[in-house]
Amino acid sequence: MKKIGIFIYQLFLILVTLGLIFIPFSFQYLDFQPKITNLLFGSLIQFIASNFDGIHVANSEITSDSTTLYLLFFILLILALISRISLSFSYFWKIHQIFIIKTIQMILTFYLSCLMLKYGFDKIFKSQFYLPEPNTLYTPLGLLDRDILFWSAMGSSYSYNFFMGAIEVIPALMLLYKKTRILGLFILFGVLTNVVFINFGFDISVKLYSSFLLLICFLLLIPSLNIVWQFFILNKTVALTSLSVNDLCSSKTIRLSIKSALILFLFFESLYPYIQKNEFNDDTILRNPLHGAYEVIETKNENEKKNAVDVKIKRIFIHRKNYLIFQYADDKMEDFYLEINSSKNQFLLSNYHNNEKIKMQYKYSYESKILKLESQELGITIYSKSLPWKKLPLLQPLFHWTVDCIH
Repeated sequence: MKKIGIFIYQLFLILVTLGLIFIPFSFQYLDFQPKITNLLFGSLIQFIASNFDGIHVANSEITSDSTTLYLLFFILLILALISRISLSFSYFWKIHQIFIIKTIQMILTFYLSCLMLKYGFDKIFKSQFYLPEPNTLYTPLGLLDRDILFWSAMGSSYSYNFFMGAIEVIPALMLLYKKTRILGLFILFGVLTNVVFINFGFDISVKLYSSFLLLICFLLLIPSLNIVWQFFILNKTVALTSLSVNDLCSSKTIRLSIKSALILFLFFESLYPYIQKNEFNDDTILRNPLHGAYEVIETKNENEKKNAVDVKIKRIFIHRKNYLIFQYADDKMEDFYLEINSSKNQFLLSNYHNNEKIKMQYKYSYESKILKLESQELGITIYSKSLPWKKLPLLQPLFHWTVDCIH
């Protein structure tokens, strides 16, 4: 029974190591990873998808929670199983098994630390849960998907983002030091368990990857579970042992070089992008001058040409990421990719469905807050007035010690 447990543990160690290498992640300085994964597994994934009924691939790109990512995990699991069985017949594995496993554990520890530092600082600097966009704020609550609802609620609170980021950054830093490594893993296990349940509960599309990180954390904790059980449950005096780089390399020079390279990579991956741009709070970053929400006050149809936008438009939104969004009378929304030519006072809208380009002249009065949009090809002129979306209750820094203060 013990041999089966060891076999399963080593199988999953190999699986997460393969995942570390091949599961695409948006590292700043490792952008070649998705290309290698696609080169090695892209054709095989497409072959599996096309030869098995019930497997639907909408996009061949391997992205978060896509069918292709699930198929990649399946392939890596098969490879891990083959690798583990093959290692049973390897003399080299039998002699150096302990050293190899410790090396893998150390690599996984640093990988987990790097990822949690990146996610943590993204929250601290409000890059992950950004301020809700105007179009989201003016969408009726019942029409919001649960993931957008959660994202918007999180984005409305800077203090909670800072707290959530801190409880990811602190244990991530603890993983880098031998004496605090086990405690850091236990804290991260709780944090990641919460993250996984949030992703499942609110249907956020990082379920598979967050579960992958939780699995890594659990595998790193397994060697210490027996000692923790003895201490907390059996009330025995025990000493925690944690893996260290010293256990893998006796050369002080090499150890110092590895640690220096690691710290440098963590700095450039997690902090340098913010330092480089001098942006430490996404809420305060300057937006497009026209960014915001506009209430349509008048629409003029100059011809009888029937077009998708020639309907009752209630509001217009200009998104921070270059989208123009129409909200119609039934609260449905239609978005277009937006390119602004300020020298010509022209909007160029791109329709995603048919790649149609729509030109619209715009004119904005900073005194009256009126935005005029005119399209000769559609025969439509729209007059809209800027809305004070930043004054909506959700975005106010309200805090009440007692319910008596709530009006």
